[in-house]
Amino acid sequence: MRIAREYEKADQRGVPSLVWRAGQDRRLAMIREAAGRSVGPDFRVLVDGCGVGLYIQALRSWTPQVAGLDIEPERVAQSRSYSPSVTVGAGEHLPYPTDHFDLVLSHEVIEHV
Repeated sequence: MRIAREYEKADQRGVPSLVWRAGQDRRLAMIREAAGRSVGPDFRVLVDGCGVGLYIQALRSWTPQVAGLDIEPERVAQSRSYSPSVTVGAGEHLPYPTDHFDLVLSHEVIEHV
């Protein structure tokens, strides 16, 4: 019961699991490689399903132009500590013009759809 309560508290706070954190650097390296040399101060990124903003935080070290989108207002509020450009919304209906972003990251989202 105690373990279940701890997981429930972590879920409410948006604390990522150790397994998730251990692979984040590897995933970010693959994303950076896929983005290529075009990453710079004008490179625009959208993190669809941004959750508590951990990818926003990491990607802002590449470019200040990082926006987030999440369906849960509580998560959006948390993510705004990393970027003011976080919006409540669904990835199926992006509130941005076509071709606005150079990279759209939607990681670990499909299981929530």
